Amino acid sequence: MTPIRPLIAVAALVLTPALAPAQTASPMLGPDLAGLGCPEGPVRIAVLGDSLADGLWGSFFRAFAPCANVEVLRRSTVSDGLAQTDADGWLARLADDGPLDLVVVQVGANDITNIREGTTRHVWGGDTWADAYSTRAADLAAGLKDIGTDVIWMGLPIVGQDRFEDSYRTITALQADAVTAAGIRFVDTHEPTTFGQGAFVMSAEVDGALRQIRVTDQVHFTETGYDLVAGLLRGDVERLFADRGRAVAIDALQLQ
Repeated sequence: MTPIRPLIAVAALVLTPALAPAQTASPMLGPDLAGLGCPEGPVRIAVLGDSLADGLWGSFFRAFAPCANVEVLRRSTVSDGLAQTDADGWLARLADDGPLDLVVVQVGANDITNIREGTTRHVWGGDTWADAYSTRAADLAAGLKDIGTDVIWMGLPIVGQDRFEDSYRTITALQADAVTAAGIRFVDTHEPTTFGQGAFVMSAEVDGALRQIRVTDQVHFTETGYDLVAGLLRGDVERLFADRGRAVAIDALQLQ
């Protein structure tokens, strides 16, 4: 069964009444994106992936909504994944977007499932599945390099449901190998989303107050949680904004 948000939320409430571990932790993640302000020139960012990516898109959108020169494109499909849709299908969602300064990818939450390629079925957990999945990840990474000036691929976070956790670690490892081989930056989110606790937590101390960071399905995040995860990319976005500012300054000098 793949972790599509509404189904998991119901299953978690019915099957696991003690949802939240007792532990809480102080976040190990840095500041969120909102404090970066606006760049001096236009910036176009696309967020591609599944329901986890959709939450990341929300963080980017909230952070840069005041910036008229920042466009954040929502290219997420909550119930999809690389097991269901191949690289060409994902790339097609960016085909009409024109030049992009940054593409952020997070996918895999729905990929604990078989892969079909024509008449061939690759069964989840088998050797052929791993090979087919790795090929799809590599093809998507290669295609993204031709679309975005910069591409960042984020791995899957730690989750509170044991039936998903080991599988998500497998999926993340396959993605990491394929993506780094393609020369794309891969960001591990598993360890950071333990918030220094070394295990799954539902809540963390944020700005001196205990805040809920995960929702009841123990896979997805609250808005606060997504903002903290998106904060892992703060340095990348800051550098992008600085580069845009330098480009604007150079253009201004040339016009003098």
